[in-house]
Amino acid sequence: MTYQQLDFIADLYIPFLALSTLCRLTWQLKIAGSRQTMADLATTVFGVIYIYALMFLDQYAGAYGYFGLDYSTHTALALVFVTCLAFINKKAALVSSASMVMYGLLMMYQNYHTLLDILVTTVMVLPILIWLKYRSSTKTLSNTLQRT
Repeated sequence: MTYQQLDFIADLYIPFLALSTLCRLTWQLKIAGSRQTMADLATTVFGVIYIYALMFLDQYAGAYGYFGLDYSTHTALALVFVTCLAFINKKAALVSSASMVMYGLLMMYQNYHTLLDILVTTVMVLPILIWLKYRSSTKTLSNTLQRT
């Protein structure tokens, strides 16, 4: 495949994840109800706000550049959606995680980012995204149990 064809595929990945996340939230609304769906939507929005806040902070402070790195907004945004999808079940976690690894390999092949750019961005972003999702799911579960 040519560079342009691979670039086109890479450009489609995040919109595909966003659409998949929207479908997941719509499906969840029918299955789990509005409380859990709104909690998941909120944590996804907070995740997007967090990763862009990190991007702006890095642009201001230049921390990544100081170490010869580049903050990977592509990685960070993809992780927001992958994390949301991964919380469906084990199969969704496996598929979304595998797609993220392939996307990372594609970004490196296309010379968008280095492995270190991707790994450092992941370390800065993923723990917060998991914490948000975990906190939202346990809080919603405890609220449901208290009402019954």
